[in-house]
Amino acid sequence: MASRLTLPTSADGNVVTPEVLEAVVRVVLDVLAPRPSPVDEQNAGPSPMLTVKQTAVLMGMSRMTVIRKADAGELPCVVVSRGKRQKMRRFPRVPIEELAARGGTSAQADLKEYTAHWLASVAARAGRTEA
Repeated sequence: MASRLTLPTSADGNVVTPEVLEAVVRVVLDVLAPRPSPVDEQNAGPSPMLTVKQTAVLMGMSRMTVIRKADAGELPCVVVSRGKRQKMRRFPRVPIEELAARGGTSAQADLKEYTAHWLASVAARAGRTEA
């Protein structure tokens, strides 16, 4: 009792060719295939900006010390929002990783100098893009 597969027929009795059937299957599979979500794209690599906690871990200091140093201009940071009670800060990954590789807080003058240099380079790039 071997079952025999037959090709579907159209409403007017014509047989649907295998090529047409294959094209329909490909379209259906393409429509049903999972799409990468924007969240997946965001998690594809490390973020260019770090949180206070991430910066503290990299620099080997407390969160409060990171906040104090950022407010004093000793660590490069960007304030992304100001609330009634607190600021939300983000730290550029590359400079923080470079500072951490140098030994972090071993030289206060080095932190201030590095931060001033970084801020000047960001301002220079912003001036070039606006012009």
